[in-house]
Amino acid sequence: MLSKEYQPLFKEVFTRYSPVSDQSFSSLFEISKLDHYKKNETILPVGETAKNIHVLCKGAVVSYFLDAEGKTYHKNIFLEGDLVGSTVSCLTHQPSQFALQAVEATTFISIPYQRYRQLIRENGDLKDFYIAYLEKNWVIEKEKREVALVMQSAAERYLELLHKHPHIDDRIPLNFIASHLGITPTQLSRIRKSLKK
Repeated sequence: MLSKEYQPLFKEVFTRYSPVSDQSFSSLFEISKLDHYKKNETILPVGETAKNIHVLCKGAVVSYFLDAEGKTYHKNIFLEGDLVGSTVSCLTHQPSQFALQAVEATTFISIPYQRYRQLIRENGDLKDFYIAYLEKNWVIEKEKREVALVMQSAAERYLELLHKHPHIDDRIPLNFIASHLGITPTQLSRIRKSLKK
């Protein structure tokens, strides 16, 4: 059973997308548990099948791919209040194509995905939440990011990231941020210098 300390944050994350009943929250609390990771600890290695999704309570996490040459591409940056996990791996029962790594000491609320899916099937409000979450993150935000990569300059993308997360460059290594923006660390350094003038 999830401790009462983290229940308000858990509720805030879910109701951000759609109303969820107290009964459904109670069911979610019953199957959830707290997990803690140290700074730089791998949460989900590439090639491991994901079994949980997580609500990020404290800390910062990045997801990254490795290409054929071993170069790293940072797909996402997660901060407090984000839902974290390899949904595709959970859905398909296939090994994850990306890794999750804690870049700060991190506390998660972890939810076993199969039990979570069962609750979604049994509760209309959780089904509504799930649809709203997928639409926001897998349709709207995904399209915004794809358009931004083509239509916005690297400086504009960086400023947008700073607007969304004002202190992100104090928390996430700059080479990770550069990779996430699709630019080199040198390019990011130039952008940061030009913005300080």
